[in-house]
Amino acid sequence: MSTLRGGCRCGSIRYECLAEPSAISLCYCRDCQKASGGPFCNYAVVPAEAVRVTVGQTRSYCVQAASGSAVKREFCAECGSPLFASNGHVFVLAVGCLDEARTLAPTIAIWLDSAQPWAPVPANVECFAENPPLTLGGD
Repeated sequence: MSTLRGGCRCGSIRYECLAEPSAISLCYCRDCQKASGGPFCNYAVVPAEAVRVTVGQTRSYCVQAASGSAVKREFCAECGSPLFASNGHVFVLAVGCLDEARTLAPTIAIWLDSAQPWAPVPANVECFAENPPLTLGGD
């Protein structure tokens, strides 16, 4: 297993992750649409304890998601790059902020009930109308 490394656009925040992602998600919920400014967010699902910020300090804000869970989104206060999100059950890294993301192809598409009708959905991913039954420990 190789260490995943990433950071924000301006370099103020750097982090590393010492775990392989359990899934690579495209999330089409309305909150992710607003957070990304596009039709979905692209996330790598990893254990929160595997992630360590090595440079800088993230800022965060919390919102209530359509699922009813509180979602904490972490970002760089300088450039605004989205970095992490968590809801108490799942922790995710923004794939676009990883140094090497080319091999992290999407494996699931979630919250498709909220997707814009024109939004692209890859044909080779597992699809879910809302949240998937995703766990990090293999339970």
